Formats: sequence, structure tokens, C-alpha cells
Amino acid sequence: MKRFVVLISSLFLTACAATDMSESLKQGLVAIPKEPVDLSVDQIKQLRPQVKPPLKVALVNSNSRDYEAGFSPEEMQVIQDWAKRFKELGFIERLDVVPQSMLGSCGYKSETNCQKTQARIAGARMGADAVLFLSGHSVTDSYVNPLSFLNMTIVGMWIVPAHHRDSYAVYDAALFDIGNDYLFGVAEEYGESKSVLPFAYAERNTGQHEAKVEALKKVGQTLYDKVKTR
Repeated sequence: MKRFVVLISSLFLTACAATDMSESLKQGLVAIPKEPVDLSVDQIKQLRPQVKPPLKVALVNSNSRDYEAGFSPEEMQVIQDWAKRFKELGFIERLDVVPQSMLGSCGYKSETNCQKTQARIAGARMGADAVLFLSGHSVTDSYVNPLSFLNMTIVGMWIVPAHHRDSYAVYDAALFDIGNDYLFGVAEEYGESKSVLPFAYAERNTGQHEAKVEALKKVGQTLYDKVKTR
């Protein structure tokens, strides 16, 4: 029993020592992420694109939690539609979506610009000239009207429109030169979808998909208008 206590105590002390990195940090044995070098306002103003249209664009889904599964088929169709318009305008040559597998993981200890750095590296590997970041958020407001008391009946649950779902979405976009971070343009647009459904058909996120698609269409149009007037 005494040996067992000594063994457990030794393991406990070893575990505690393993979490104490102060000495290793002092000796420079543990790599500390370096902060990115920020450009001054004057340096940013002096940036010029290193590439000229038509551009090879790498599209990065820079997502919030509910967008992590990637673009839906309908969203991809919207992206392809406005990419076609950009091609006809002569601004882009092609637009390729960067697979999530090519993007490294950025944890809470990562440098501030980790996500952008990973995207630029992935885009460069794909032969892109520029990176287009798309980021989205959505939310649904749920409430009921007085007819909801009929949910107590089987028929009411299936046919009475008593449950409201007001869904809202926002998409923002930023197009960067992959070489020097020159900003070609930004856009932010909103979409919404409102419905009143019986209890049996009302889900928590009803309408979010439609709101996302609307916001994505608008953000593409806004980018197109900005590029067209350059």
C-alpha cells in the first residue's frame, strides 16, 4: 500500500510539472506564436494590387458555427451565377472553392491573422491571384399566436398556423490580393424569411436557408456593382 501511495504521488507531481512551462519558456524551448506585423495607415493607403484582371479567385467559406458544414447546393448555385457575371465582366477568369481540408486549424492560441494566412497559403497552392472571404450568420425568432391553444388537438397540430418563424441572415465578403492583402472590395448584405406554420411543420431553424440564399444573392450583386464602377 505504501508503494502504491508513493507511485500515485510521483505521477501527480510529474503531471503538475508537465503543465508548468515557465522554465521552458524562459529557456526558449517552447515556441511562442509571433504577433503579425501590422501595416501603418499610410502603408495601407499605398498598397496597390499585384495582379490585374481577369483574376483567378479562391473562395474561402470563413464561417460562423452554423455554416461549418459548407455551402448548400442552392448557395453554390448562387455563387456560380454571380461568378459567371464576373467572368462576363472580365474581372475574373475562374472561381474555385477552397476545400476545408486545405485550411489549417486556428485555435485560440493562434496568431491574429491565422485564418487569413491559412487561406492565402491554400489559395496560392491552387494557383489563385486573390482570395474571396465569405462569412455568414443566421438567427431565427420563434413565437406563437393565440391559435396555438389548438395544438392540444391532433388536428390543430397539423393544420392550424400558430407558430411564427422569422429568420434573418447576413453575409459579408472581402476580396484580397493574395500577394499583399490589397483590398479589392467588401460587401455586407442581409436576407430574411418569415413564415407561419402549424406546430407539426415548424422547426427551430425554419426559414434560415432561404434567408441565407437571399443575403448571398445581394452580397454578390453589391460586389458586382463595386467592381463594375471601378
